[in-house]
Amino acid sequence: MTLLPVFLGLVVALVALRGLLAHPLLPLWVRTAVFWAVPPGAVTWMVIMTADDAFLFPETAPCPREPMSKGVLGDGEVSGVSTPFPPRAYCLWEDGTVYDLAPGAEFLFWVFFALTVVPLGAGLWHALRDPGALLR
Repeated sequence: MTLLPVFLGLVVALVALRGLLAHPLLPLWVRTAVFWAVPPGAVTWMVIMTADDAFLFPETAPCPREPMSKGVLGDGEVSGVSTPFPPRAYCLWEDGTVYDLAPGAEFLFWVFFALTVVPLGAGLWHALRDPGALLR
């Protein structure tokens, strides 16, 4: 049952892409925006997901493993947390203090996400309004 939503999502994305490429009123740069926005969006997502990892250089970890002096940033043990969607990486202390690790990358991700979803939405709208245009 897990594969069914994935398959349906891929079919909808394919129809939206075909509708986008067949849309007669959109300029070429809008139609190709999806192709140049997806790779940097994926790289930005990877940067956010790995922002709290300290496997390469543990001494320069973004979330310090030993407690900091009281009142500086947070009290108690700290852990790095990443959420896949919406993408967010942050340090979480025992007292509830949260420190965002990649706010600039999060903003870039949402820019690339919008540059992908909006044209694909226009393509899906065109495919649903004029299915015959997909056959040309």
